[in-house]
Amino acid sequence: MHRPVIAPAQAELFKHAFRRHAAGVCVVVVHDDAGPVGATMTSVASVSADPAIVSFSAASSSRLALALADGVQVSVYVLSAAQRPVAMALAKPGPGAFAADLGWVAGPDGRLTLSGAASQLHGRAVTLVPAGASVLALMEVDEVVVGDPDVRPLVHHDRDYWQLARPATASRPR
Repeated sequence: MHRPVIAPAQAELFKHAFRRHAAGVCVVVVHDDAGPVGATMTSVASVSADPAIVSFSAASSSRLALALADGVQVSVYVLSAAQRPVAMALAKPGPGAFAADLGWVAGPDGRLTLSGAASQLHGRAVTLVPAGASVLALMEVDEVVVGDPDVRPLVHHDRDYWQLARPATASRPR
């Protein structure tokens, strides 16, 4: 019989506990004057539907956190299972993170947009809160794009990417 580990909250044990938490995978992109800065995240959460607000957190020392400022334009892309390469490219940003072969296209306003995402949220950062070694950002959403309803989401669990299968029986009508 497995006995649970009980210990004071320690960084490594805390991280280990959250490896057991499956979460949807998103890419968050800050659009600033120097170009796009992005990162793969599982910390995106709905905060409010009216007004539409989402939250996400990033390490305070990350390029994304350093690019964040009140009012800066931000996009959140909920990745599809087919977009594992996008998640990997932006998990450790470097050359090619915004390559066209990953699905990035220039929009009418010149900003990069990710095609094929399960959904897209576009808006601006409205609140930044220091939280330990991270910053918690609130983004007010002013545009929502819902992708193909048959696209399955990309999920992160135990340091790997997964895709969901359809349920054996439909629990609700679409």
